[in-house]
Amino acid sequence: MELTVKKKAFLEELSGVVENAVLEYGIGLRKIVIFEDGKGCYTVMVTYETAFPYKNK
Repeated sequence: MELTVKKKAFLEELSGVVENAVLEYGIGLRKIVIFEDGKGCYTVMVTYETAFPYKNK
C-alpha cells in the first residue's frame, strides 16, 4: 500500500526534510514532490510503500 505524508518547511529546512524522508523510508520511498505557496513556505509530499497488516476474515 502507498501512503503519502505531508510536511511543511521553509526553504532553509527543505534539504533536511528530504534527507530525513530518505533515511526514514529507505527503499520504500517512492517519490517526493515539493510545492511552494505564495508566502515562501513549502509543502513536501512524501510517498512511500508500506506493508499493511490487514487480515481479511
